Amino acid sequence: MTRTGGDKTRKRILEVAEELFSKNGFHATSVNQITRQAKVNKALIYYYFKDKNDIVVSLFQNILEELSGPKPDPSGQESGRGGTDIREALKEEISFLERKKNIISVMLMESLKTHDQDTPIFKCAEMVMAREHERPKTKPVLFHEFFTGFIPLIAFVALREKFCDYYQCDKEEALSFFVKSFKASHINSHIECKEEA
Repeated sequence: MTRTGGDKTRKRILEVAEELFSKNGFHATSVNQITRQAKVNKALIYYYFKDKNDIVVSLFQNILEELSGPKPDPSGQESGRGGTDIREALKEEISFLERKKNIISVMLMESLKTHDQDTPIFKCAEMVMAREHERPKTKPVLFHEFFTGFIPLIAFVALREKFCDYYQCDKEEALSFFVKSFKASHINSHIECKEEA
């Protein structure tokens, strides 16, 4: 198989898996279903991926690669990508993530259902933290990044639409409130967390 053919096959497997995970849930989707819908040999799936968890992690890795570029400065500086105000940079990132909401929702929901320690949400969080920070991953920093950064961001992406429908509020207004809260609770507290670490 040529490299280009292999890349296309891997991409097709990921697209089908994302569609099935979103429709049926992670645990209700079997590798056999992915095989049938992607029209590939089952061995080929295991050639590209260790297991279903690895497929979810790969889907999230693709999201991160698409998001690649300068990140908003976590030190509290008021600039993000190319001098963009950090609030605008966060809004752009959230807008992108919402286009990937299905797989983010699957990852979030499956992490709540499983008792398995090897849940994809932790691997995905590690990828985000490694992308954003070069400082040592002390327990206070890990706690801060996971519970005040990663989880609120993916929860907002997964739940904003339902939240706005339930509370009858404007989606753009909700986005502005979230960005303001995220900046105050996560970004502005990076310095404090760094000093304690």
